[in-house]
Amino acid sequence: MSTGAVILAVIVILIGIAGIFIPYVPGIPLIFIAILAYGWYEGFHQITAYYIGAMAALTVLALLVDYLSATMGAKHFGSSKYGIYGALLGTLLGIIIFAPIGIFVGPFLGAMIGEMLAGKDANSAMKISLGTIAGLFTGIAFNLVLGLVMLISFLIVIF
Repeated sequence: MSTGAVILAVIVILIGIAGIFIPYVPGIPLIFIAILAYGWYEGFHQITAYYIGAMAALTVLALLVDYLSATMGAKHFGSSKYGIYGALLGTLLGIIIFAPIGIFVGPFLGAMIGEMLAGKDANSAMKISLGTIAGLFTGIAFNLVLGLVMLISFLIVIF
């Protein structure tokens, strides 16, 4: 085990954990890439194919949660399909156009506009939009826990 390689892998994993909060930094996928690269570097003796498979599955789960959390928050708070589509579109546009604040404003406005188009009053649209933000924060918290689990499991496997 090379100390430099371990330090580099841990630094990249920490950047991945920060990426959970920072748009354009691929968070959990970056953690997976760091673990995979370290496994390749050390010849997959400590980092086994089974471990890589488990980390890949967690990465896919994190991506699903990341992209669906705001939408599911809107749905949980009684959103119509217009609000759900608005939240999804707002999330994508917010990330692309107004990063980093767009990650929060986009889904909120998207859900609100969608609900207003569906004929809901402003109070109902606001409630659903706040549910969208609650779902988004729930997804971020889930991914943070998942990223920390990946970091801790990596450290356990290599030491």
